[in-house]
Amino acid sequence: MRIIERLSVRSVVVVVLVLGGLGLAILDKDFRPLFGDLAKVGIGGYLGQLVPKQRE
Repeated sequence: MRIIERLSVRSVVVVVLVLGGLGLAILDKDFRPLFGDLAKVGIGGYLGQLVPKQRE
């Protein structure tokens, strides 16, 4: 199976968000906590979408 076939848009967005935040945190030392929070929100939102909904 190819890796590209298994990727979803959500996965790509989270990876870009985390890598972008990491890159910006490396470049700008003053705003590292802000970039860390951005990555936490992205990962939390991704994991929240993976939780199945309860059926009524």
